[in-house]
Amino acid sequence: MAQKLFIKMADGSQQPVKVIRSWATSGGNSVFLHENGRYAYKDGSPLKSAAELDILPRVQREAALAWWIRKGRAEAEAHYEAKLAKDREAAGDFRAEVPFPDELDAATYCRKRSDAKSKNPAISAPHAWMEWFPKRPDWWGQAKEISFTDYTYVMAEAPSGDEGALGDDSSPGAD
Repeated sequence: MAQKLFIKMADGSQQPVKVIRSWATSGGNSVFLHENGRYAYKDGSPLKSAAELDILPRVQREAALAWWIRKGRAEAEAHYEAKLAKDREAAGDFRAEVPFPDELDAATYCRKRSDAKSKNPAISAPHAWMEWFPKRPDWWGQAKEISFTDYTYVMAEAPSGDEGALGDDSSPGAD
């Protein structure tokens, strides 16, 4: 007979899950066998890897690994790829797949000190990424403005071609 557990969700509500068996380590790792035959976390989300099944006893681990090969791996990959895509979308204007990477190299940014104690609040002239970084940051050419603890970078101009596709379509400000 399955045990009914209530899981607190991010929005504050509670969702019921039915669990047949659970295993846990003293380190806090746990695996739950849900009523539908899935080995997953308590909230029902899929395990990230087959290695997490190592906490199960030998006979049960063999059955769980057979399930992992049959269904678990594909389910986990689909779940975590969808979650990654959702997180990227929520992060803003970042595009993982860029059709023309050379467009990103053409972007220029101005920067200014971010810290409040800075004695020089002036904005720099526009620069290419090679002048400030050893390799192009993943946000370069995609973010209109981005702030870090030391500097704030503001896109100076849109790359030629599709105006406004990667940045602000206004002309660069006079310094």
